[in-house]
Amino acid sequence: MAVPQTDVVTLLSALTAAEPARREDACGTVTDWLTAFDRFQARTIATVLASTAVAESDASCREAQLHALAELADTGHLAREFFEPVLNLAPDTLDPSEREYLEALEREVDTDQAEPVAAESYVYGD
Repeated sequence: MAVPQTDVVTLLSALTAAEPARREDACGTVTDWLTAFDRFQARTIATVLASTAVAESDASCREAQLHALAELADTGHLAREFFEPVLNLAPDTLDPSEREYLEALEREVDTDQAEPVAAESYVYGD
């Protein structure tokens, strides 16, 4: 059973909150709920995380975002396109632990067998 959509909306709000601690805690929730997301929810969350991680100024929060993204990638349900923004981060601008998560993410999406899905084909509950 998928996570209730109202909980996903609350999670998305926390992932984009002004407070770094709230964003970091939300990343922990992503990894905790990982197996409960349906494909649409996982794609939405990955897109938000990949977009916010590139603009993140708090290193601890960015590490949590990269960790959550690596875990989402590990499910095999998401194609590389969902992670593109974060894959363009310059490794030399990251802390060692952040680089490890980025490298794990790159390895996972390079071997990912998920078929890219066009935006117009998204259907809730897919």
